[in-house]
Amino acid sequence: MNILVVDDDLELCTLLSRFLEMHGYTVYSASDALQALDILERNQVGMVITDYIMPHLDGISFTEMLKADPRFQAIPVLLMTASTDGSVIDRGLRKGVALTLNKPLDMGQLLALMRFAE
Repeated sequence: MNILVVDDDLELCTLLSRFLEMHGYTVYSASDALQALDILERNQVGMVITDYIMPHLDGISFTEMLKADPRFQAIPVLLMTASTDGSVIDRGLRKGVALTLNKPLDMGQLLALMRFAE
């Protein structure tokens, strides 16, 4: 499966991409939602893992945009957040986020949740 990782933290994006590639996934990465949309337009992507706080457009608004586009509606979106505010998680679920991941990421949990969301 091809996965798109969207995070403005280059170090985390690189770490997550390498980890997923080690587990057999093909990974595209983007530093913001605009770059992510460009990747989605040009590539077959089966899952998006996005950060909540990003420049230009937050991860929930990005998810909402994807869910409004028939080409991307079926792609599961996992939202990463360091926020402990329950309203962020609730808003994400209402806008189409499949699962929320707490930062710092537990990589074992990430793999298990990804398999669940596939």
